[in-house]
Parts: sequence; C-alpha cells; structure tokens
Amino acid sequence: MSTSKRRRQRANREARREAEHGIRAVTDADLEQLLADVTVRDDCEHAVTRATADGVVLLRCTVGAAVPGGCPRDCASFERRRVGGLSL
Repeated sequence: MSTSKRRRQRANREARREAEHGIRAVTDADLEQLLADVTVRDDCEHAVTRATADGVVLLRCTVGAAVPGGCPRDCASFERRRVGGLSL
C-alpha cells in the first residue's frame, strides 16, 4: 500500500471521529461575545471606503483615530459627515 493511500485513510478515520462529536449549538451569549461595540462609523467625515479587487468593501478612518477594532463610540475625532457644507 502506498504512503499517500495510508495518509488518506488516516485522514478519513480522523474526519469520521471528529464528525461523531457534532457541532455544538451557538447561543446568543456566544454571539454577543463575538460582536464588538467598535467599528468605523460610516456617518463620520473621516470615514472612507475602498473596494478590493475581489469585491470586498473596506471602511477605514483617514485620521488614524480608529483603534484596531474600529472607532470607539466617544471618538474624539468624530465629525458628522457633511453634504454640501451642511451637517446631516
């Protein structure tokens, strides 16, 4: 028996063992831990968007005030976005 066949068989056995355990249910508490209160605010004058080659739209802060997870709710650099010189 070839080495690659043995590797495939071993991988299949491990996959079957893992599948027997099943996937645990995700609760609301689990989701709340994943969600953060920080993001780049799209209503800020300093927020800009950029589309990547694969179609993903990125939103970022131009003044670099955002922390790694995004802008805090009480961001010191926040300015409400203006349209035609008027605040929205």
